[in-house]
Amino acid sequence: MARQSAEPEILQARRRSREAYQLLAPALALLAVFFVYPIIWLFSVSTRVYNPVTGASRNVGLAHYSRVLASPEWWRSILNMAYFSGVYIPLTLAVALALALLMRRGVAGRPVLKAVFCSPWVVPVVAVALIWRAAYQPVQGPIDRLLYMAGYYRPFGWAGWLGEPYRAMPAIALMCVWRDAGLMALILLSAMGRIPGETYEMARVDGASRWQQLRSITLPMCAGTVGLCLILLIINVQALFQEIFVMTEDGGPANWTVSIAFLVYRKGYVDFEWGEAAALSMALFGVTIVVILIMKRMLSRRLNW
Repeated sequence: MARQSAEPEILQARRRSREAYQLLAPALALLAVFFVYPIIWLFSVSTRVYNPVTGASRNVGLAHYSRVLASPEWWRSILNMAYFSGVYIPLTLAVALALALLMRRGVAGRPVLKAVFCSPWVVPVVAVALIWRAAYQPVQGPIDRLLYMAGYYRPFGWAGWLGEPYRAMPAIALMCVWRDAGLMALILLSAMGRIPGETYEMARVDGASRWQQLRSITLPMCAGTVGLCLILLIINVQALFQEIFVMTEDGGPANWTVSIAFLVYRKGYVDFEWGEAAALSMALFGVTIVVILIMKRMLSRRLNW
């Protein structure tokens, strides 16, 4: 009798699973067409010497991967992205946290502040990069003019901010911080709004300072959202291309601003090495997946996801 009563429950569970897959089928089909198939096609191109004009191709196996991963350009792009990440990610999170705390305190004109902080993210990347490229102009740019008025005469010489190897990538990172910090601040602000006010009241009664409240209440209870912001910023780092193309044109000076995405563009549309460009794209995809999985594992251990 128990088995007979259990069979309808099993059948119902199977029926619900079939219905769920039927509802997901259109989305899965779109995912297969616009995500899975391009990856398979890209891997196929990366194993061939491919001519996009005639369509002729010749199988070379993994030769493109070995050539790309052994090239100095690949390792230079990895170092450049690590350098960029070391400036961009911590600074963006710090600025976003400061802006979120400012808006959370209920300052006057908070809706206006939200609009102002998010406006750089709404503006197209090309327009933002052009504005900052003009601001970084040596001597005549507004940044150098302000430094000159403050007593610093020609602080970086005639090469300017984007003409020196060690300063070009941090200059681009500062532009990206200005663009993305507002959006990250809104995400953090939404997480802070879910923290009960009684928690802060009890902490104040116990004599906790604002710094102690931030360290012991705000940050631990927003750790999941901070992790989400961190993953979004890592994805932004992997997609770094338009900023470099507009602000430096060729990844200069001396390849100090070349990212993996920019290297893919150079191989495909400047050198017309489509096989190597496809291999670089697959390598970039693999690096992104590995970094996100590592971050997710670290966050899962901390947050018990």
